[in-house]
Amino acid sequence: MNKILLLTKSNLRKNKGTSIGLFLMMIISTMLIGISLLLFLDAYPTAFREADRLEAGDGYSYIFGSTEGFDKECLDRLYGEASKAYDYVDCLGYSGKSITFGDGNVSVELLLCDMRALDKKMNRTEIVTEDESITEEYIYLPYQFYTGGGYRTGDSYSFEVLGAEYTFTIKGFTNTTCFGCNNTGVYEFVIDNDSFAKIYDKDHEYADAKVISFKLRDDVKASKFKIKVGNEIVKCSPDSVTATHLTEDMIANKTFISLIIAVSFLVITSILVVVVTMMLVNSINNYIRENLKTIGALKAIGYTSRNIRGSMYLMFGGLAIIASLIGEVLAYTAMPVMAKLVVSQMGVPYTPAYNMTATIIPIVSLVIFIMFFTFCSTRSIGKVEPIVALRDGTPNHNFRKNRIRLDKSHMGLDASLAMKTLFCNMKQNIITFFVTGLLVFICVVGIMMYENFNRHPKLDILAFETCGGIITVDNETRDEAYEYLTGRNDISNVREMTSLYVNYEDEDRLIVNIMDDISKMNNKQVCYKGRLPEYDNEIAVGGKFAKIYGLEIGDEIKMVMGDESYKYIITGLVQTCNNNGREAIMTKEAAKHIIDFTYMPGTYWFNADNKEEAQKVLDEFRQKYHDHIVSDQNFFEVIEGSMTTFKGVATLMLIIVFVISAAVITLILYLLIKSLIFSKRKDYGIYKALGYTSNSLILQTAISFMPSIIVSVIVFSLISFKTANAYMSLIMFSFGLMKCNFSIPVTGVVIMGVFLIVISFAMAILQSRKIRKIEAYNMLIGE
Repeated sequence: MNKILLLTKSNLRKNKGTSIGLFLMMIISTMLIGISLLLFLDAYPTAFREADRLEAGDGYSYIFGSTEGFDKECLDRLYGEASKAYDYVDCLGYSGKSITFGDGNVSVELLLCDMRALDKKMNRTEIVTEDESITEEYIYLPYQFYTGGGYRTGDSYSFEVLGAEYTFTIKGFTNTTCFGCNNTGVYEFVIDNDSFAKIYDKDHEYADAKVISFKLRDDVKASKFKIKVGNEIVKCSPDSVTATHLTEDMIANKTFISLIIAVSFLVITSILVVVVTMMLVNSINNYIRENLKTIGALKAIGYTSRNIRGSMYLMFGGLAIIASLIGEVLAYTAMPVMAKLVVSQMGVPYTPAYNMTATIIPIVSLVIFIMFFTFCSTRSIGKVEPIVALRDGTPNHNFRKNRIRLDKSHMGLDASLAMKTLFCNMKQNIITFFVTGLLVFICVVGIMMYENFNRHPKLDILAFETCGGIITVDNETRDEAYEYLTGRNDISNVREMTSLYVNYEDEDRLIVNIMDDISKMNNKQVCYKGRLPEYDNEIAVGGKFAKIYGLEIGDEIKMVMGDESYKYIITGLVQTCNNNGREAIMTKEAAKHIIDFTYMPGTYWFNADNKEEAQKVLDEFRQKYHDHIVSDQNFFEVIEGSMTTFKGVATLMLIIVFVISAAVITLILYLLIKSLIFSKRKDYGIYKALGYTSNSLILQTAISFMPSIIVSVIVFSLISFKTANAYMSLIMFSFGLMKCNFSIPVTGVVIMGVFLIVISFAMAILQSRKIRKIEAYNMLIGE
């Protein structure tokens, strides 16, 4: 054992640079593995844990517009038989409200509650933080307004409902499972009792609402119960607006970004582990080559191959253990930053906690991984013969072809020598080629996310339809409002579009978008296969929904609304990131088979050139039809508000992948160039004796790595263009996106490629400066 320890110490002294480079890469790998696991095992499940703690149950129903007749006896009949327990709260409900959030607005169902909301037994609303000194005209906002919206206690907050604007002082922020995230489409505002009473007296005839939370019996299927209770509510009160949502769907929407972050980090980590593997194997081989004489001498004086290999196991295993421990500490240190991204989108309080699985797996896996590849790479030590090793391992001429003959080369002398180095150092250049290529891929993915979630949001998958503004008016004014909007010259493409929940037999429920004229639709790209419906017996359904139920284009699908049903022909498949893929579209004439539009309000969408033009139309419409407006939205502001959390995540991910890429390239070039300089130190000594300067040799060495890097950047940029969307499809499928068509900006990829090439060349120059220390005389006397 003493022999092995002495050899290990000697190896570390002789290979400080290589050991430090590998050590840093091991730290980075462990840190990213730890972050990935903490995101998957601690941060991502936070929404599920909070749902259990707040007793969210299996889902909730909300009824507004007309709650007359929904007394305790009625609710017992609807929910009591199928549920283990249920609870309800009375409030005010406003559909499709545009609420100020972050940089813009978000469109949500708004539940306005008094302080009774804090006493719910199920689907509880819990105060996270508050300022108790605020005692009147106050409001509690969902926690996402604090994490992602930038609001703080004591700030003023205003919102408008039914033509009246209200301003409150923010007293605190609440944590709730289903009503606290813009991705769930529902916000719950809790205001003081006095203010609520005043608003209730004014709005209750239109906005009276109930929210019923339920926990189903084990033998009741949630999707079928959702359909059954929805049908029963419609039968009891045809004038009411109702919807039933499952808690699991709400949580899936809340965890949208955190899942993308976790998967992205896992991919980056996997790539880095591959890089570490290649570098470890290369470093061990370089160590054997660089220390060939020493190994031969050790064997000559009695050291066995087992002793020498044992010292390698101890050296690399020790580095792996120490590096993994440091990396794990850094992972926990970095988690608060990652937590801000997670909670900004989830709207759930989260504090990073110790997770044994996420702690042990990175440490154990890295050590086992390193030891395995050390074992595989050091087997060649047993084949080293002392006499051959003492002659530098060259028993005879290798007869390699001289690919760059200086007397026949058309290139300059520096370039020719650089190319000779490239061909002599082919193995290291192959490693550089593939490592750079993998880094190019993750950089392209980062650029793609930044482009589509920040710089130019991909609206055709983030929203079912795009427009400038949306106005909903009561039934009395619907025809007059349509004529007014179509008569304006500053807007275009006025069309009617209504979204309603419609059942698929007794199996599932879809949000069906009903348009008077689908040819006016802006976002025709929402249909990724087949075509949009045209006739009164056609429908296009979500691709994920169709896959779940084995439906294809041309099949018939039975849609049910209350007592009415009709079979439609599927003409196409649609997709967005919303509603878990359960979306559909049909014409208004087709919808009339199962829906009576006689007494329904009218919802009109129109195009405008910009946010200001859209707002001008909305303001003038309010002045003319003040009391008849149900809701209105400036679509430009809605997109700005909805993208607030996405933008921060996309920007940070882009920064992270570029920083990691620069760091990995620096470490790789450090290890490869260090090995190259050692193996060619005699050649460099001869070159200097012939009159070459250090600067010339440094430039030659740096240039020798550039062809593989440049070719790798070009090749893998093209490959990434073809595969990045396929990669994103694997992630986005769970949210309903079947075929990704994200834009990849050519300019961004070119900038990325130039960045990697420039960084690589700069690092190669810096790492090659050790050539300055080589002296011709020392090389000739064997020092």
